[in-house]
Amino acid sequence: MINVSATLDGAPFSRDERSCMSHPAGSPVPSQQPCGACSAQRSFCSLPDELHAVFDSLKTSVTYAKGEAAFHEEDPCHSVFVVCAGRMKLTTSSSEGKVLLLRFAGPGTLLGLAETMLERLPYQCSAIAAEPSSLAVIPAETFVRFVTSYPEACFRLTVALSEHYKVAQRETKFLAMGGSSTSRLAHLLLEEALAHGVPAADGIHIPSHITHSEIAQSIGTTRETVTRRLGELDHSGLIGRTADTIVIRGTEELTRLAAF
Repeated sequence: MINVSATLDGAPFSRDERSCMSHPAGSPVPSQQPCGACSAQRSFCSLPDELHAVFDSLKTSVTYAKGEAAFHEEDPCHSVFVVCAGRMKLTTSSSEGKVLLLRFAGPGTLLGLAETMLERLPYQCSAIAAEPSSLAVIPAETFVRFVTSYPEACFRLTVALSEHYKVAQRETKFLAMGGSSTSRLAHLLLEEALAHGVPAADGIHIPSHITHSEIAQSIGTTRETVTRRLGELDHSGLIGRTADTIVIRGTEELTRLAAF
């Protein structure tokens, strides 16, 4: 039986220690939301009940409006974040100001994990709310003490870091070997279809929650190029478009275009 007290390794946690992070201006007052109310089933979202109680006691829930940042690239690492609802855009930028959208992070995703575990590196990307989002926030030192106090939490940390490594491998392959802008766009559309698509008689419907500019940042090209390539795919019958939906009609052909 796990001891569900506000202590780790015999050291008590004060409320100040559990809430020492800063919150963006204009955000609603932080609140406590139990993890049991979340439907995500990622590594730290499906802890045993007793360990969930400990985890719940250490976090603060913070809501971010669209466009608000949980943290910026190169900010000092102060907390680990778990996306509970909504989506966060993870972006990085060059010294010339070019922005690359690494990916969208959905419910269950941990942010700031590697930076916390690797001697408090600065955050390696920015995390910006793509829509109204709720995040659980745990101070970095508190999180480290949590995962080193319970074997199950340590195992979940290993799983989470393995997931991050797998994502990093996929991103590196995509950017280094993704081929033409059409190939990278086809690959992105197929990933969106897999994650958010709704099958229908005329194809797979994808809600258009990502703008042309965000697509361009994701595949390393310009917004104008994205607009042209989408038009070409539409004209060829591989996709269809409405004001708020992209319909994948030629999955096999898109898969061939996306191959690399």
